[in-house]
Amino acid sequence: MSRKNSGKAQQSGGSLVVKKKSLPAKTKKKSIPVKRIVQGAFLASLPVLPHVASWAAKVRGEKRGYRMEQFKLTARDGTRLSAALYVPHGSGPFPALIMVHSWMFSRWQCHLYAPYFASSGYVVLAYDCRGWGSSGGQVACADPDLEINDLRDAIDWLTEKSGLPLKEGALGVTGISYGGGHSFLIPLYDPRVRTVVPMNGWTDLAASLEPNGSVKIFWGALLVLTASWATKLNPRNPLYRWTANLLLGRGDRQAYLEDMRKRSCLEKAGEYDVPMLIVASWNDDLFEPNQMLHFYERLKGPKMLYIGNGIHGLDAGFGPRWAGKDIWELTRRWFDYWLKGEDNGILSEPPVRLYRPWNRRVETEDSWPPQGVRNHVVHLGRSDGEFKMSTRPQGKRGEVPLKPRLFTPANSGPSIVRPQALGYPFPGPRREAGDGFFSFTTSPSKRDFELLGIPVLRLTVRPLGEQAQLNAYLYDVPPDDGLPVLITYGTLSLRDCTPGEERTVSMELLAADYLLREGHRFRLTLSGSNLPFVLPVMGRGLSVVYGDGKSSLELPLREARG
Repeated sequence: MSRKNSGKAQQSGGSLVVKKKSLPAKTKKKSIPVKRIVQGAFLASLPVLPHVASWAAKVRGEKRGYRMEQFKLTARDGTRLSAALYVPHGSGPFPALIMVHSWMFSRWQCHLYAPYFASSGYVVLAYDCRGWGSSGGQVACADPDLEINDLRDAIDWLTEKSGLPLKEGALGVTGISYGGGHSFLIPLYDPRVRTVVPMNGWTDLAASLEPNGSVKIFWGALLVLTASWATKLNPRNPLYRWTANLLLGRGDRQAYLEDMRKRSCLEKAGEYDVPMLIVASWNDDLFEPNQMLHFYERLKGPKMLYIGNGIHGLDAGFGPRWAGKDIWELTRRWFDYWLKGEDNGILSEPPVRLYRPWNRRVETEDSWPPQGVRNHVVHLGRSDGEFKMSTRPQGKRGEVPLKPRLFTPANSGPSIVRPQALGYPFPGPRREAGDGFFSFTTSPSKRDFELLGIPVLRLTVRPLGEQAQLNAYLYDVPPDDGLPVLITYGTLSLRDCTPGEERTVSMELLAADYLLREGHRFRLTLSGSNLPFVLPVMGRGLSVVYGDGKSSLELPLREARG
C-alpha cells in the first residue's frame, strides 16, 4: 500500500482512531451554538424585564397591602417620563415619597425600596430620569433647568393632579448616587419638600470628577460608557463636552466649571432649612465621604449622618431585605417622624452613626467632629539620614525630586471596587523609597490611636515643569517592618506652573476611621502617579521641600476607646 493510500485507510478504515480524534472537535462545535443561544436568549429578554418586574410588583403589592400602576409624566418642556406609582390600601391621607434612581438604572431599581414604604402607608412615586429607561429626552446630568425641573414636575403631578388623598406638607425625597445628588439639590428649588435622605450623592460635582485637578479616569470612563443610551450618542450632550474638556483640554473651561457649580450645593449648605439624613460610605471613591462631612458640618437644621463601609452605592443599594436593612430602617424612622408625625424618639438618639472597620460594627457619636478628636500636626523632615515625621520640625531644609512613573508600587489599588469595602486590606510597598516614590515615617505609637476624620497634607513644592501631579498615601506600618497597609490617600495636579518657582499646596486625604495599634507607625508615601485612580500627568515632576517646618501632615486622632 502506498503512503498516500495508507493515509486514506487510516482516515476511513480506522474508525476508532477517527472518532477519538474528532470527538473534541464535535463537542466544541456543539457548545458554540448552545452558548450563543443562551447569550441570545438573555439579550432578547432584556426588553421584557421591566414588564416582568411590573408583574412581580403588582403581585407582591396585592399581598403586602398596596397597588402599583405605571403611567407617563409630561415634563414642562414636553418630555415624556415613564413612572411607577405605589399606593397603599386605605382611605388616607398618606405621606408621600419620591424616589430617584441611580446612574445607568431606571425606576425599576426603586422597586427594591418602594414596597418597603408603600406597605408602611406611604405613597411612593418613582420615574425614569430623562434619557434613562423608557423616558424620552437625553440625560442632562442633574441640570437644574431640566432634570431638577423634572423632579419638580413630578411633585406637581403627585400633589396637584394625582387625585390621591395625600397628607398636606408631608413630602420627602430620597435616592442613591445619581438619585442622591437630586435629593441634595431639590430643597434649593422646591419648598414643598419637607425632608430628604440623600444616599451616596454629591455636594461638589467638580471635586467628584476632578479632585484637586486630577481626573478620575476609571470612574469617568464608566460614567460615559454606561450613559450611551441616555445621551443617544449626541456629541452636544454636556457629558461629552465635559469629557473633552477634562481629557483633551478642549472647550470653554469656565463654562465647564459653571456647569459643575450649578449642579452642586456644598457652598449653599448654610441656606438649607429642611431636616436631612445623609448616608455616605468610607470606601466610596466617586462621591467621597469628605463632601458629606463638610456639608453636614455646615447644615443648620435637624440632621443625622450615617457612614457605612461599602463601595459607591452598595451599603443601601440592595434594599431593606439585605445588607442595607439598618440604613433603610433608619430612613423609614426618619420619614415617620417628619412626614407621619410619629414621636419615635429618633431626634433624641446620637445623630452620627459610623462603621468601625476594625470591629465591623456601626457605632454612634454625639457630634461631628466626634468628641475627643484633636488635630495632630507632624512635620516632614530628615534626621540621622532617614526621612521622618515628627511633632517638631527636624533637620535642615532639603528637597526630594519626585518624577512621574506610569506604574509604581505605591498606589491606591483598584478603583471603583476597593478591597477594603470587602474587608481585605490593601498592601503598600515594603520599601520606603523606590522608582517614582519616597516616604516619611513616624516613630512607633506608644498607645492605640483612632484616626477619625480627614487628614490634610500641606507641602511646599517646586515644580520642575509646567505641570505635575502629586499623590499621597497614608499607611499603617506594623512592627518589625511588616507589610504596610493602606489607610487613605489623596491626589493633586498642578498646571500652568512656572518651573523652579516654589509654591505651597494642600490636599485632603479621603476621610477614614482607622485604629492604629500600639507599636505601629504612620507612613506618608508620595508618588508622581496613581493610575488606577486618576489619569497620570506626565512631565518632569516636582521637588518636595522638607525640614524647617515647610511641609506637614495634619492627623485627626484620639486615644482609642475600650
